[in-house]
Amino acid sequence: MLYYIMELQIMAAGESYLKSTAAFSDRGNYREVFANAVSKICTDVKLGGVRSCLAIGPNEGLCEIEFIKRCQTNISKFIAVEPDHASAEQLRRSLRSSLPGVESQVFETTVQNWKGPDVLVDLIMMFQVLYRLSAVERQEFLKTVHDSWLVFGGYVAVQTNIRTKLLDCTSTSLIFEQLGTPLPTSEEIEADFLKAGFTKHYEHEMRVKRDLRDPDEDLIPFYQMDRVITLAELREAMKGLISEGNVNDFHVMTIFKSTN
Repeated sequence: MLYYIMELQIMAAGESYLKSTAAFSDRGNYREVFANAVSKICTDVKLGGVRSCLAIGPNEGLCEIEFIKRCQTNISKFIAVEPDHASAEQLRRSLRSSLPGVESQVFETTVQNWKGPDVLVDLIMMFQVLYRLSAVERQEFLKTVHDSWLVFGGYVAVQTNIRTKLLDCTSTSLIFEQLGTPLPTSEEIEADFLKAGFTKHYEHEMRVKRDLRDPDEDLIPFYQMDRVITLAELREAMKGLISEGNVNDFHVMTIFKSTN
């Protein structure tokens, strides 16, 4: 099953996941880096033929809407699956204001409880949502996406951390290591896509700087994986990693294509 959002853990932390991701994002230059990267990606990858898309776990949808608008797609339908209530409500408002002529549907549920789109879509976006899956779960999910959700020749845009680079320097990914929940490598995720029947079409790397000094409770839901963590545990995991101020995140945006 796809546990990309641990709802019970978020409730236990007493914070909205929307608030937590906003707090994390505000500590770095991610939005600027993402916008610049998408401009480059959408120049190189022609997505003008995309008419429909599906966003998996988009939170409030800032990145997904940015991707759709910058890639100059001819989109007429935007579907999203987002279990966090506050995020889903903000996403609905964002879609109405940013894509007013587009038919939109936001399913406020988890993917494991969702039956899938009624009609195959041209593009699926998965930005930082595959970390909650074991290797077996990822393979099963991606096979379903390939066989039952995406048109032949359709695209999947995936953003992940490049953990192999991150382990060579001070990075936020090392915090997950210290908490006992290491992230899968981008190579492992890529291998799962290839096994499911996709081909790798394009990739672009991004470097994001963050300032995670003086962590507070707003960050807790972001770092929770398969268990509830405390602020003391989070601060302990960050010791020695953020003492110099800015830390680095290396991301890769990969475009996969359904070709068989």
